[in-house]
Amino acid sequence: MSRATTTHRIVEYWTDKGTHVIFPVERSDDVDRMSDEQLIAEYGDPGDGTVARIAR
Repeated sequence: MSRATTTHRIVEYWTDKGTHVIFPVERSDDVDRMSDEQLIAEYGDPGDGTVARIAR
């Protein structure tokens, strides 16, 4: 699972283009139930490339 604070989940991953992406998502019950893959699909930028590796 991504790192979390009391107010945010921090998602970190690398893409096939070599881009290192880190972004916060404000926590809620729905966000806390989502996997990292779901968070990336929902909030990530497809222009960054295809997910190659997710920091766990």
